[in-house]
Amino acid sequence: MKTVLITLPVDKDDKEFLMKMVDGSNEEYRLIYRDKQSLDLKTANSADAIIGMIDPAVLCRLKCLEWLQLAWAGAEQYLKPGVLSENTILTNASGAYGVTVAEHMMALTLALNCNLKQYIDQQKKHKWERCDNRQVLSGSRILVVGMGDIGRNYAMRMKVLGAHVIGISRTKKENQFFFDEQYEIGEMDEVIDQADVVAISLPGGSNTYHLFGEEQIRRMKKNAVLINAGRGSTIDTPALVRALKNKEIRGAGLDVFEEEPLQDSELWEMDNVIITPHIAGKLEEEYNRRQVVKICADNLYRYTHGLDLIHIVDRALGY
Repeated sequence: MKTVLITLPVDKDDKEFLMKMVDGSNEEYRLIYRDKQSLDLKTANSADAIIGMIDPAVLCRLKCLEWLQLAWAGAEQYLKPGVLSENTILTNASGAYGVTVAEHMMALTLALNCNLKQYIDQQKKHKWERCDNRQVLSGSRILVVGMGDIGRNYAMRMKVLGAHVIGISRTKKENQFFFDEQYEIGEMDEVIDQADVVAISLPGGSNTYHLFGEEQIRRMKKNAVLINAGRGSTIDTPALVRALKNKEIRGAGLDVFEEEPLQDSELWEMDNVIITPHIAGKLEEEYNRRQVVKICADNLYRYTHGLDLIHIVDRALGY
């Protein structure tokens, strides 16, 4: 009998749903459930597969683990040397968070374009004063850096609002209906100066580390805004701070940072920055949790029935 350890937050209906995925398999499988508080090394070590969240430090000791299914898309901490055996198949929950993260990015975009932060600050002071630099999304040019599930969902929303949407990805993709143009990542510098909004939804890793440095930010329009809900490491933070202080760009909406939680940073005090504490895509939100359970259940069925798994993380790319 093989053991599948599940550390996802699940209810009774979820457990019944997951058990159905095992029905009809040629081998017997036991599903056991633990949360972070009740998980012990002995239980983890007995698992042939793990679905959900687990401390990378625990994984270092699990040399016979066949499969690890993550509850989120980011896999960087599990790809560090010595964390996961090369024989362990690593899959993620890519596709579960696209809707909520895209909605959050859209909210940041509209808030910056409509000066909502300034008006909220004025409201606290009972101050009646109009800002004259509102930017309209209809007819604007949006550069979406990262054309995965999040990028596509954000592009769709921007397209509905009347924007001209330009996509940037590692390689060009077919049938990208919400993108008016698309370019490869190496061509980004050629189009970044056209964008009124630059929206980043890239994964972390060495391939995207400080992709937005001083040169890229300097190329942006002075009235452009920068949105980041991918990974904080994609942006060179000191370069961004300098650009914002010098009004080289209009503003930034940031949900992710190089160091989290964000500590003593000049970003906190800037009136052209909106900060949210990495909450664009949370597993705790019921919509996201349901999507994650569906993805995990699909792969559980595949694992227990000898089929190829989906959402396999490319260890070289990091996603």
